[in-house]
Amino acid sequence: MSKSPQTLSARITQLIKQWPSDHVRPESVSIQHYLRTRLPKADGGSPTISESSVNALTSLLNNRYSKQYPLPQKLRYPASNPEHYDVLIREFEEAPNRSWLGRLQKRLSGVLRLK
Repeated sequence: MSKSPQTLSARITQLIKQWPSDHVRPESVSIQHYLRTRLPKADGGSPTISESSVNALTSLLNNRYSKQYPLPQKLRYPASNPEHYDVLIREFEEAPNRSWLGRLQKRLSGVLRLK
């Protein structure tokens, strides 16, 4: 059962508002940009994205699959390096706000690994 173009457009607009922004990925390849290009133009046409695609994006936004199939703790915190994923997430959060001096320091610390 297909919904009206207005309802689908409203769902796309809601997804654009709720989808978390990715500070590492350029705006031109973000989900928000992709969805904005799929909205109908001012002439009142229908969205150029299928309802099943909007349903899939909605289920991803609501974490449906991570709730249905949770990761085991052994996978999230491997015995060889338990804090690996925490450090990775922290790096992704810090990277966009790092100064050129901070980037240089990180690069040099990666090259000169002392144990």
